[in-house]
Amino acid sequence: MKAAFFHGLDSNPITEKNIMLREVFSDVYDPAMDYRNNPDIFNIVLEHLKENPVDILIGSSMGGYFAYCLSTILGTKTMLFNPAVHSRPINPPVQIGDKDPNHFIILGTKDDVIDPIKTIEFFKGNENVVFVKEEMGHMIDLNIFKKYISHFKNL
Repeated sequence: MKAAFFHGLDSNPITEKNIMLREVFSDVYDPAMDYRNNPDIFNIVLEHLKENPVDILIGSSMGGYFAYCLSTILGTKTMLFNPAVHSRPINPPVQIGDKDPNHFIILGTKDDVIDPIKTIEFFKGNENVVFVKEEMGHMIDLNIFKKYISHFKNL
């Protein structure tokens, strides 16, 4: 199984999450994402994924927003952790397609950066969305991250 992972806006591109992903998936595409300074990053990633399809797009915060946008073009299901589908501090250039794949969204009930209630409102009416709430803030607890990626095959 192949996965793509997109880290958050000011997150380190290589963390324990990358190691955990490699324990679950046979192939992981996890590029360093320069959301602030590379206006072509979305198109670069999109072209890579068109040439090298994955089974799931995983993203955290701004990376969750990118994964969501990519999924509407590629039709690939997602696992999104506190996705910045609203209230982003920056708006890098992205595209939105017309595909509506399945989205599995993990929301931190204590997130004071990306309001989980606004995220639920953003996806209102979309029948292909499953929400799970976890008692965490905006930063993704490693145990919670591992719990969900480990159960990928059941999603």
